Amino acid sequence: MISKYTFPFLVVMICCLLTACGAGNLQTKDFNQPYYFSIDEEAKISDSDENMEILKTVQKYRDAISNKDIGTLRSMISSDYYENASTTDDLTDDYGNERIEEILSDYLSQSVKDIRYIIQIKQLTKEGMEYHVDYQYIWNFRYEVAGQSYWQSKNDTNRMTLVRENNEWKIKGGL
Repeated sequence: MISKYTFPFLVVMICCLLTACGAGNLQTKDFNQPYYFSIDEEAKISDSDENMEILKTVQKYRDAISNKDIGTLRSMISSDYYENASTTDDLTDDYGNERIEEILSDYLSQSVKDIRYIIQIKQLTKEGMEYHVDYQYIWNFRYEVAGQSYWQSKNDTNRMTLVRENNEWKIKGGL
């Protein structure tokens, strides 16, 4: 017979065991590039196949930028891509698929020689059929103008929106 003191102890122990066996959170070590692609310890992104696929898509995007791989970037962009450049009051800098080649070429032009792109995932949220990935990035690139080499850096945050198209995650906004 179980005593009145043993039963609460058993309930607590079973709850602890069930919690320990549950799916954890995705961590930087779940990816192959702990320096260039990481997950903030406070992000608390549950370890699921879908979340892993989404973050691997962001990692693939990071790699394509670093390698100046415009073909891969183009293949990752949704047919509904739209960008407002974070300026909701100014429509002159908005663009969609009609300008994506121009934008990618401008950012990854022939004058850019080296790119170091570091991403740290801050949050992953779902809104309807879209996922939003908030991340902080550090972007260093070396470019040449008139035979002179220069480095430029940018440290900022961004939100990338992803949707499922043709059984793949595609970037709908936030390049």
